[in-house]
Amino acid sequence: MNAKDQEIIDRFIELRAQGWTLVHISAELNVTKQTLIAWSRRHRHRLSNPRALQTRLICGQYKPSQRACLESLAEDLRRPREELARRDLADIPAARLVLLVNRLRDEASRVAGPLHLAAPVTELEAEQDQFTDPVVTWDL
Repeated sequence: MNAKDQEIIDRFIELRAQGWTLVHISAELNVTKQTLIAWSRRHRHRLSNPRALQTRLICGQYKPSQRACLESLAEDLRRPREELARRDLADIPAARLVLLVNRLRDEASRVAGPLHLAAPVTELEAEQDQFTDPVVTWDL
């Protein structure tokens, strides 16, 4: 394979990673669709990495911080709970609101993750060689 062919293949991989269709790439590079299909198979490992990186980049731009996510979930949880408190549960289908509250609570717990605590080791504990690390950590 000569350098020119390799340049075309590299360009194909770049365009494909950007989401271009085979039809559009074919027209852009003046290469048959069948050849592009063969290249897709032959270079699938090279195609998967740029796609994954591109997807991660796009998702990273729109992914809220953990704090923002928790605040949003807390607000979403507060509103149906307030509505439940105002309603006469005998007259309305409260089961849906209860289900929503439970799902939001579970999601908030999942996002928050386990509680990680840490405490420094006292000088006495360190002298007694009970701990090798100056900080003790545990999860709740």
